[in-house]
Amino acid sequence: MSTQFWSFGLQWSRVGINAALFLIATRFLSLTEIGLFATAFAPIRLSQGLHRAGIAETVIILGKHPWRLNGLFVVSTALGLFLAVVFASIGYLTATPTLIALAIIPLLNGLGAVSEGLLRRNLRLRALALRTAIIQSVAALSALGLLAAGFGIWALIGFAVLNAFGTCLLNCMLARWVPTRLPRFADVTPLLPKVAQIAARDIVGAAQMPLALLAVGLTLGLPAAGAFQIATRIYNLIDALTLSPLRFIALPQLAQDTVGSRLRFVEHLSRAAWLASWVWAIVLLFAPDLLGLLLTHEHASATAPILRAFAGLGLFSALTMPLNQALTVRLQTSLVLQRAIVMLCLGALLLLPALTVSPTACALALSAAAFIVNLWYIPTALPRLYLNFKDLSVAGSPLLAAGLAICLILITPNLPMIAQLACGTLIYLCLVALLPKPNMRPT
Repeated sequence: MSTQFWSFGLQWSRVGINAALFLIATRFLSLTEIGLFATAFAPIRLSQGLHRAGIAETVIILGKHPWRLNGLFVVSTALGLFLAVVFASIGYLTATPTLIALAIIPLLNGLGAVSEGLLRRNLRLRALALRTAIIQSVAALSALGLLAAGFGIWALIGFAVLNAFGTCLLNCMLARWVPTRLPRFADVTPLLPKVAQIAARDIVGAAQMPLALLAVGLTLGLPAAGAFQIATRIYNLIDALTLSPLRFIALPQLAQDTVGSRLRFVEHLSRAAWLASWVWAIVLLFAPDLLGLLLTHEHASATAPILRAFAGLGLFSALTMPLNQALTVRLQTSLVLQRAIVMLCLGALLLLPALTVSPTACALALSAAAFIVNLWYIPTALPRLYLNFKDLSVAGSPLLAAGLAICLILITPNLPMIAQLACGTLIYLCLVALLPKPNMRPT
């Protein structure tokens, strides 16, 4: 089967099972309990980019020699142990047993990060997809048993820890790699700047949601944080269904195909634009109806406006993903890091007044920040990749078609939601087929 198929399977099993469990858990937990778990898990989630991006992507780009892999393993394990001690200490000092229990996750991520990077570099997506489906399913069934037994948020904590342990174990077994010797200090230090840049890019980029969640909880209360957490989980699920599979294969494919990198970039941009334009159009139109099928009425009514407000953030994230990966391949990671920092700072600035209004206003602030930052980022990034705005025009047709399809759906008779979805999808596909597209040729 194709690389794209297994990439989608990997991301759907990774986030889909997680999100399904979380949605089931919302029927057992109140918004206050959901907000409490989200607050405890926020620092763990914030640190995951260090290993999943920083170490794993450095393995993909630079890990072609054994001494580098040995050095990356030492760096990865040491950082995981350090974070585990820090989180456990914070949990002890603040009397937060949930954080103490979650503190082992960074260490497990550190032990398996190099092996995961090797699997991704070799595009062993079938093995990764089956690994994730098996581990997530076992962990989810265990968590469901704990929920039924009345353990509350401890069921979600058990899921997170068991999932991290199983993933680490299977990564090491599938990669069949072990460090051959302890590296010299001189072998480790050249790797640290690149690891730091890639990890910082991902950590800073991923920090926005957890920090916004903490701010919402502290200013607007735990029920608001619970609704915001549900919206962000569904946002992540939508991202997994559309963008994450493409992001997962973009980096190794762009790294392998330097000669035709321009055409490969346009190919990834086209796929991202096709999927993201229509998916976020569906969210804008049908979020209340779709959430009503997944959640209780109370949770759905609180979550739908927030999810709709995230549509801009999701669309901009999808359209800039190929640009980020192409810059990473060309070792232009400093610009991607700068974008993440500017996005975090501007998002925080716009978030401050929004915190006095509602969680929906907070989500709108993050979407507005993404739009403003890209006005600077895209013109700056394109020359470094020897690209121009004509190369981005491939994204125009899906965007325009999605907007026209929304307008046509809004003026149609009051059809059932399924009929509207089917008609809208057909209209969208026809419009994309009819709208003019650029004729791409190698340069």
